[in-house]
Amino acid sequence: MGALVIFTNNVPRLARFYESVLAAEQTLEPSGDIRVRNEHDEVLVHAARVGSVSSDSAMGSSSTRANAALKPVFEVASLADALAQVEHAGGSVTDFTFRIDGSTRHDIVDPDGNVVQLRD
Repeated sequence: MGALVIFTNNVPRLARFYESVLAAEQTLEPSGDIRVRNEHDEVLVHAARVGSVSSDSAMGSSSTRANAALKPVFEVASLADALAQVEHAGGSVTDFTFRIDGSTRHDIVDPDGNVVQLRD
C-alpha cells in the first residue's frame, strides 16, 4: 500500500493494533505520533484534534465504518497469522474474504471501527 496516516483519540492503542497485525515495528515521533512500519507499509498513527473522532470509537466500542470512502489494503506475510492477531489486538475479523489475482483478501475492523483489508 505504501503509507497511511490514520487519526485517532488513542494513539498508543491503535499503534499497538497495527504493530501486531502487520508484524511491524513502532517508532515514537517527536510530535507524540507513532510510526508503524514493516517492509511493505507505513502507518502514521496521528493524534486527532479534540472532537474530530467520535468518543465511541476512541473508547473501543466503535461501530464499523463500512460506508467510508476508503479502505486501506495491507499485504501481510501470512494471512492466517495476521488474522489470528486481530482480535487479540482489539479488532475484529469479518466474514468477508475472497481470492483475486492469486491472493486471498480478508476484511478486518480495527479498534476505531475502520474497515481494513489484509492480503497475502
